[in-house]
Amino acid sequence: MRKVIDEATSYLCKDTLGLNLEVGKSLGKGFYGASIPVYKGKGEYHFYLFFKKDTLKIFMSAFFGQEDMEDADLDDLCKEIANQIIGKAKNLLNEKEPNAYKLGTPEFLGEVENFGIKLKEKFIYKIKNRTFQIGYDIQ
Repeated sequence: MRKVIDEATSYLCKDTLGLNLEVGKSLGKGFYGASIPVYKGKGEYHFYLFFKKDTLKIFMSAFFGQEDMEDADLDDLCKEIANQIIGKAKNLLNEKEPNAYKLGTPEFLGEVENFGIKLKEKFIYKIKNRTFQIGYDIQ
């Protein structure tokens, strides 16, 4: 799964938005979250994406040319990033198993200090010295 998430994240950040992407070490506390399911048969992968507000400003600037955000923008932006990255990951998985994976609807999880979700795997990335995390669990 790491290879697929890395490739999908790189596609959005590097190829689409022109942002340099690096491996991050820690996310810290206080962030915004989004979740999005991917279905395979009767199984579900639940992906969780966590962003610091400064990281979201970088994405806002790359998508729309401005860093100014209102609280209502955070909801849509978190869900859009989740949709873009995990949607690409779903497409990559379907290249190996045609039509096996279906993408669900992203959900904004709000702002918290720590989500405390137990993840099977997590991947931390850094853009412009700001971090974000993608993780998943299987249900």
